[in-house]
Amino acid sequence: MNDMRLGTIIDISLVDVPGIPVTVIFTAGCNFDCPYCQNAELIPLDSGHERTPEQIAKEAQGHLTDGYCITGGEPTIYGDLPELLRLLAVDEEKHINLNTQGSVPRILEQSMPYLDSVWLDFKTIPEKYQEIARTRRDPWPKVEESINMLLDSDVAFWPRTTYVGTLMTPDDIAGIMEALSRMGFKGSYLVQNYRASDGTRPDEVKGFTAPAVEELESAVASPPTGIEIRLEWR
Repeated sequence: MNDMRLGTIIDISLVDVPGIPVTVIFTAGCNFDCPYCQNAELIPLDSGHERTPEQIAKEAQGHLTDGYCITGGEPTIYGDLPELLRLLAVDEEKHINLNTQGSVPRILEQSMPYLDSVWLDFKTIPEKYQEIARTRRDPWPKVEESINMLLDSDVAFWPRTTYVGTLMTPDDIAGIMEALSRMGFKGSYLVQNYRASDGTRPDEVKGFTAPAVEELESAVASPPTGIEIRLEWR
C-alpha cells in the first residue's frame, strides 16, 4: 500500500517512549486482526483519512516534544512510511520511534535509516502466530526476518508482549523468551497485561480475563541468559 491513512495525532505523550516526551502519530489500517486489539477502530484498511507524508509531517511537527512515536494500526503496510520518517528526521535532535508487529520487513528495512528505536509487538510463540493474528498466511517468517534485521542494526530494539490470560499461558511467555534468545537477543523484554478498554471490540473480548501477575511467576523465574523480563501490570 502506498497512500497513507491517518487515524489521529496526539500532541504529547510521556508514556510511549521511555523517558522521552513524544508526539504520537497513529496510522490507520492493519494487516493483523488480533481479537484483543485496543485500537480496533484502526484495523480496517479504509479507516482513518487519506494523507500524504507531507501533510502528516506538517500536522505532527511544531509541538514541544523531543521526538515522535509512529504507531497504528500497522505503519509498515504503507510504502510511503520511509518518506514520512525522512521528513520527521529533518530535525536530527528528535528521537524517532516506530511501533510495529514486524510483518512487513521490506518497509521496515527502508525505514531503518531514520529510526532510533522500535517497539516490536511479539504477539505469541511462533507456532501460534497465525492463530492470534488471524491472517490468511502464517506471518511468523516475516516477523522473524524483521527481528533478525533489528538485531543486526544500531536501532534500539524493544520487544514486548500483551499477555491475554484467555489466549496465552505462562509457557507461551517462556517460549517467546526462548525464541528471542535463539535469535541472539539480549536486553529487556516487556510483558504487559491485557485489560479491557474502550478501544476493544466488545463481541471479540467477551470472556477475556485480565490476568494476574502471579500467573507468570514460574515463567519469569529463570529467563534465558542475557534477557531481563519486565512486567508492567496496569
